Amino acid sequence: SAQTDAAPTPNPAPLTLAQIQAEVRARNPQLRSAAALAAADRERITQAGSREDAVAGLELMRDSSRRITTYDTAELSVRQKLNLSGNRDARRAVATAEAGISSAGVRTREFLLLAEARTAYFQLWSARTQLALVRESDRLLGLTLDLLRSRAATGQADTNTLLAAGTERTRLRERQLALEREVADAAAQLNTLRDFPAQQEVGGLESPSDPTQLPLPPLEELQQRALAHRPEIAEAEARIAAAREVRRAADRAWRPDPEIILKARHANAGSRVIEGYDTGVAVSLPWLNDGKYRATQREADRRQEAATFDAASLRTRTAAEIRAVWQEITTTRQTLALYREQLLPAARQGTENLRTGLITGKVSVAEFVAARRQQLEVELAIAASTADLHRLHAMLELFTRES
Repeated sequence: SAQTDAAPTPNPAPLTLAQIQAEVRARNPQLRSAAALAAADRERITQAGSREDAVAGLELMRDSSRRITTYDTAELSVRQKLNLSGNRDARRAVATAEAGISSAGVRTREFLLLAEARTAYFQLWSARTQLALVRESDRLLGLTLDLLRSRAATGQADTNTLLAAGTERTRLRERQLALEREVADAAAQLNTLRDFPAQQEVGGLESPSDPTQLPLPPLEELQQRALAHRPEIAEAEARIAAAREVRRAADRAWRPDPEIILKARHANAGSRVIEGYDTGVAVSLPWLNDGKYRATQREADRRQEAATFDAASLRTRTAAEIRAVWQEITTTRQTLALYREQLLPAARQGTENLRTGLITGKVSVAEFVAARRQQLEVELAIAASTADLHRLHAMLELFTRES
């Protein structure tokens, strides 16, 4: 079918985080909607900067004895406002500033969606890695059960030992089911962000490099870069600029634009097309409505004040968030090094020694199962910490990269 032909096929090559983010930028409906609205707001700049439409009027004058289909005198008028006060330029500046808010909003939406994609990507990688570890542990425990069954057949193993090993394997199966669900949920989230069907298979993910080797700039440098490049701060500053332009426009509203009026008359009984014409000038009187314009100025001031406070709060929060991420990276690196360099080698060596003893009958199944469980927990912790470290570094990059 046409739908089947149009459906995207899984990429046999491992997917990278950069590929996922590029697909989110290109396909995500929320981002495309925000871009369309920003483009619509930019069209307001031309509208706001255009001169007001000329107004044409026709007035038919007749005495009471005439029918409605006839007239004594016809008067044609044309009115046009002139941009002498600068109000039109002020309105254009306001529209430009407001369009800047929309453009900054697109970058903010992109920032949030890429953050979601980054989290889902590393959740999927971590869940798949942990699932492989659990399956391998289940396989090894299955071999152990086969050994116990053969011993039980010769009377060398009791049923309690078999029951303990079977219970441990059931626990592993439950954990496997939970991880399979986590894999499915993370894949569905990635597909949704990329505008693919949620149930579509996500191909293999690129094996990340050692995250402990990734550079970690000083905290102060990262905070400065985040304050300079975070899209949400740029959007807040755009709101301040827009409020400032609204205030300027409110100040100029006291200066009215004059309106030029031209009128031409035609007498039905006369022989000439134009019997006479008049010219005139009209001007609005904003000074007679002081409360209205003062309120407009106060509104602009309050909006600028609110936008300034929002921007200040966001800067403070950004610095705190960067510090939290930087500190979490530092702690996670230390934890990962401890697991890799000390706990994992010891756990593997202990499991191997107990496995040898199990085969020779010198070690109980309970001891081997406990050792294997401890090794699995260390391996799962390493996988989770590795994914967390990559996610945190990607978060820093997203916070501090130039738009």
